[in-house]
Amino acid sequence: MDLNKKTKLIILLISGIVFNYFTYICYNSRFISSNCRINLNYNNESDLEDLEISSISETIHIDGNSGWVAFKAAGNCTGNGTYYDPYLIEDLIIDTGGFGIGILIENSDFYFRIENCTIYNSGGVLNAGIHLLDVINGQLIDNNCSNNWAGIYLRSCSNSNISGNIVNDNNDGIASIASDRTTISDNSANNNIRGGIFIYGGDDIMVLRNIANGNDKGISLFFNNDNTTVSSNKAYNNSFGIHLEKSNNTIISDNTAINNSYGIYLEKSNFNNISRNNLMGNENCIYEDNCKGNIFEDNEYCDYKEDYEEVPGYNLYLLLGFLFVVVIIISKKNREISKI
Repeated sequence: MDLNKKTKLIILLISGIVFNYFTYICYNSRFISSNCRINLNYNNESDLEDLEISSISETIHIDGNSGWVAFKAAGNCTGNGTYYDPYLIEDLIIDTGGFGIGILIENSDFYFRIENCTIYNSGGVLNAGIHLLDVINGQLIDNNCSNNWAGIYLRSCSNSNISGNIVNDNNDGIASIASDRTTISDNSANNNIRGGIFIYGGDDIMVLRNIANGNDKGISLFFNNDNTTVSSNKAYNNSFGIHLEKSNNTIISDNTAINNSYGIYLEKSNFNNISRNNLMGNENCIYEDNCKGNIFEDNEYCDYKEDYEEVPGYNLYLLLGFLFVVVIIISKKNREISKI
């Protein structure tokens, strides 16, 4: 092999090393740049156009336990309102007509389940696809509450289970206000104006395995205290992935917050435990404003600031400089030999 071929081979090897190094930084390093973005291909189109007009039902309002009895007597649901046999509303399509609430349940402590319903086109402040007010023992499972003022709205409720719902293109996807013992799990909340999942007050809240994409705040807690857990959620492409304000003693663990302006944002929130979260690819990974006593453990950061010599870009400059010198020396020797 002549020297020209050797030189070309060395240059090719150097290019391969540099390319692989940049690939390593973007996909495997905790020092990932905010320019290494993840593009999610999720369906932002509403399924509403596929609904048949002939199947649309009337809005529903149930007030008190007696309201449930009357609702069942009219043949509108099944079940007996017990733990093992809850009242069941299922498979409905409700167009609220641009104003009002699709399903309103209030002042009830019977066990009930609303499942596989599609509710849309509610309008006006606090009008929601499904609204629970002063309700105990409600379950909302696998519903699509998109294109409303709020998808799902709970106020002063207890022992609620909100699971597997789609809440896209609302002002708030899921809003839980002053409600205790609430589990919000496995929901998909995308492209909501304010929050994908918004929780204001309440104790014993579990926020688990939800997806929040393209909202202002992916998951937001405000004035929350005692026994709140935010775990194993995915928050992408929001202004704030996970946002806490005046919320204390919260566990935030094993979440993935990528491609947000702020991965986790804490404001006047104290004694929270933030651990094992993947926070790569955000413009700001964790931001604290007027906080104290928060614990951070084993999080993966997009910009982990240690000593200067630890920054991969610095080591890369040394490597490139060394390889550049090698190329010059080999090229020079090649020219000298060619003159002989």
